[in-house]
Amino acid sequence: MNSPGIYIEITHDSLKALRGDEGLELALERLPNGRLTEACKAKLVPQLQEFFQHRNWQPRSRAHCAIGSRGVSLRRLSVPSVGKEDFQRLLRLQIESEFPLSPDELAWGYRSLGETQQNGAARKDLLVIAARREVVEEYSTLLAQCGVTPVFTLAAIARGGVCAASLQSCAILEMDEESSELVCFEQGVPISVRTLPFGENRISPDGLASIAKALNGSWSGRKLFVSGGSETSFKAVSACVCAQFTSGVECEPLKISAGQGRSTATLGLKQSVAASDPRLLFFQSKQGNDKNNFTSPAPLKWAVIAGALVLALWLLPYAEAVLLKPWLAKKLTALKAEEGRLATIDRELEFLQHLRQNQPPYLDSLYLFAKSAPQGGKIESLTMNRRGEVSLRAAMRNGDQVAEFRNKLIGSGFFSNVSVEEQTPTPDKQKVNVRITSQWKPANVIQALAIGPTAEEIEKAKNKKESPGGMPPGLSPGMPPRGAMPVGMPAGMPVGMPPGFSPDMMPPGAVPPGAMPAGLPPGAKVSMPVRKEVKE
Repeated sequence: MNSPGIYIEITHDSLKALRGDEGLELALERLPNGRLTEACKAKLVPQLQEFFQHRNWQPRSRAHCAIGSRGVSLRRLSVPSVGKEDFQRLLRLQIESEFPLSPDELAWGYRSLGETQQNGAARKDLLVIAARREVVEEYSTLLAQCGVTPVFTLAAIARGGVCAASLQSCAILEMDEESSELVCFEQGVPISVRTLPFGENRISPDGLASIAKALNGSWSGRKLFVSGGSETSFKAVSACVCAQFTSGVECEPLKISAGQGRSTATLGLKQSVAASDPRLLFFQSKQGNDKNNFTSPAPLKWAVIAGALVLALWLLPYAEAVLLKPWLAKKLTALKAEEGRLATIDRELEFLQHLRQNQPPYLDSLYLFAKSAPQGGKIESLTMNRRGEVSLRAAMRNGDQVAEFRNKLIGSGFFSNVSVEEQTPTPDKQKVNVRITSQWKPANVIQALAIGPTAEEIEKAKNKKESPGGMPPGLSPGMPPRGAMPVGMPAGMPVGMPPGFSPDMMPPGAVPPGAMPAGLPPGAKVSMPVRKEVKE
């Protein structure tokens, strides 16, 4: 996962940092020569480390930094178009002739603006920025201690990323409390950068005149973006520009979203880096064969840590044996102490296996009885012993169910000698009480049988249990609801007819039980005599 980009603006009195959507602003304290105080550095490092959230095992993130234009020079140079090897040498010679310091004493960078023809010879146009090396190195060393790799550019150029669409020929004025920075663009290329004695607290005619004077140079644009000031200062600048330029230079406020770490420089850097804008101009970390760069070299402690890790990997197998020896000895002693229990465990296991193999198949018998029982039947008592003798008392609807139940028990292959010892109808002739005896088959025969519900039967029973509905309250499964025909009765047979009897078997003119005779007037009632049984 990529870490969010880091964008920093360093001014004379503050440091603004933007990491993703999080921002940070810190005050800076400087010595009279412009360098940061040691106390300020000591406070900055831990706060920036916490903000950057860098871990020692993570690669360093790149931080894009924008510095102020004070002490920075921006120039346009032209060198002969030569090969890559000679180009750096010619460029260093040109920089040495244009700037008061040698290239080794400067932090500088360049951007190619294309090639031109002069007197028939090809020349390469360059845009060069340069600053004193110690200024950039101070910031670079500070940020390297915080776990990032900084690259530096000019804040005035970075602000162009906020208004990239209108950057062809325009100027940007950034107002601070005591001073302002003005950068002018021609065809998207910065041509001048100046620090002016005009600020939010220094609104004066001389300051306004310095703005007009800076714009009256070689700049030919028609739009001035103003940022960082109040509405009062913007109106003052706008009035001054309108008075000085009769051709009509438009002033427009450059508005950005407020928040910690948000400035025109940090937001411009963020947008330019995201768009890979080639107009960004960075100070180079290395110039030619220069071995100095703006990032601290990898500290010696990382080499020591790497060597320690290699040594640890080599010694790990030996260290494991030494370190784990006490634990292994303790574990071995515990295993030897538990060895005496193995004989007891073996005896208990043999007993359980014998019990499992020789226990009577009571549950299998119950399962077969439940599976073979007819609908509406009721098992009233069941007796089984270890010798395999089974005696069952049950109530069933009729003799057909008794015969069907007996046939199912025989067909299961589990029982032998299945016989109906008694079969007596109940006084109301609705059920038959039976007593059935049987005998288990030998154990070797029973073990060969596949007894027990199948997976489909188990799943069907679960679904039946979970599904709503069922018989009305008070009725057992298999019994017809009140007023309905019993199961197995032919369609159209009146209720009360004996089994096997149909209306077609009645003599002509006979009235079925429960039916009204023909020819009675509507609403007539017929009472039937009640037959009484006399018990002797």
